[in-house]
Amino acid sequence: MKTTITAIVATIFLAACGHTYAPSDDAEALYEPDRVAIMNKTAIPVGAYKSPPEPNYGPKSGSISFTDTDPGRAIGGTLTMQPAVDADGVRINEAEAGITMYMIHWGLEVGEPGTEDDAGNGDMGGNCMGFRDTGHVVMMPAADAGETMSWDIPAGTEVPEGAVYFVGHALYGDIHNLAKCTQTVITNLRG
Repeated sequence: MKTTITAIVATIFLAACGHTYAPSDDAEALYEPDRVAIMNKTAIPVGAYKSPPEPNYGPKSGSISFTDTDPGRAIGGTLTMQPAVDADGVRINEAEAGITMYMIHWGLEVGEPGTEDDAGNGDMGGNCMGFRDTGHVVMMPAADAGETMSWDIPAGTEVPEGAVYFVGHALYGDIHNLAKCTQTVITNLRG
């Protein structure tokens, strides 16, 4: 039963993203709130998108951080992340590896409310959640990355409904390496 539900949800998600054909009569139904909620809480399955060739890399695990300095209900502050490293923690040469860009998305939880059950349920076989229809927050060309990337998130920035993480990953041309990412819970100063 779980496999069938996962397959149905994956089909709905892929159709909504334009990856499979959906008859026009069904198009509006794909965006009904209950179906969007299912899509937003279901990890993108392995194989849904192409992956970069092996070996491939993502930002240094655990290196993303955000400090909210906006005392209101919105957020604002500094978001930082370290670039890609190999299995030994040594910085890789992005140009030689094929990394063109680093990107940070809003990340959604997966499963029940709260982040406790999210671990291990990430997109494309990774641990990070929520690349669906949330859009990206910031990005930086890999050539500009330096030892640490830093972005200013303007005060008054609204966190999209359902977003609970900042999730960072690398791009290989137009391929998002979603399986190798790093994330942090968005903690609002107002809390």
